[in-house]
Amino acid sequence: MISPWAVLAGAAAAGGVALLVAELRPSPPDLGQALDRLHRAPVEHRAERVDEEATWYDRLGGRSLVYAGTRVPRQSLALIGRTPARFMAHKLLFALIGLLLPGYLSAMAALVGINLSAVLPALLGVALAVGGWLLPDAIVESEAKEARTEYLHGIAAYLELVALERASDHGPAEAMRRAAAVGRGTVFRRIRDALERAATDRLPPWDGLDGLADELGLTPLQDVADIMRLSGTDGAAVYDTLRARSKGLRDELLAAELAKAGSDSEQMVAPGAALTLLMTVLIVYPALYQMLHVF
Repeated sequence: MISPWAVLAGAAAAGGVALLVAELRPSPPDLGQALDRLHRAPVEHRAERVDEEATWYDRLGGRSLVYAGTRVPRQSLALIGRTPARFMAHKLLFALIGLLLPGYLSAMAALVGINLSAVLPALLGVALAVGGWLLPDAIVESEAKEARTEYLHGIAAYLELVALERASDHGPAEAMRRAAAVGRGTVFRRIRDALERAATDRLPPWDGLDGLADELGLTPLQDVADIMRLSGTDGAAVYDTLRARSKGLRDELLAAELAKAGSDSEQMVAPGAALTLLMTVLIVYPALYQMLHVF
């Protein structure tokens, strides 16, 4: 007969897995965040503000930001569109799961008659808690690396579009807005939001790109703002400058892709050699076996 404690333990484990999957599943866009992008407060104050209508784990993560200090990767979080409060909530959740998981498994083992030492689950729980605390950092950095590459490709395209708009005799501010209205990806959406925020605050559009570049930590976006500021204030012809900066950025991205492809090719040498050796052994062994047993 199955023990009722085992049934309860299985139900609790299934509920925990369901909650974890629900937490990690992408949520639908929030209208409040979309409106907040149009009237955004300074970064240092916005990061510490906790929305009263946020979920309980977001509020918990927001309160823990006081203890995290400057260790929160704010630029990486801004690249992937995740709030520091949600990041800290993930860290606390993963650390708690790592801390409790060995004790839970030890309790399940005791229910089926397997007695384990209490020292091993305690030490393993501490190690898993540390690993769970550090795991969101690695996930965020990996996602931010991919997002940064996507942003750089988008900025290169935006540079070309702004250059074409300037060649069509549009003003600097109008060229920036018309070029941003062409794209439909995340990069162009963030640029449009920055330009609309600047227009709402009665600031030049390049000031909006300045703020976005500081928030995301993207130097090429800062270059766009500097080039267009020069065109807007001094009336300089920036068509060739924009095209040259776009070409340089594309060359940098191509060089990075070629370096990554070379690294991946080098990593495939060892598996390829092992597979070749295995195929050689499989082909040669039957012949050698027949020769040795015949004589």
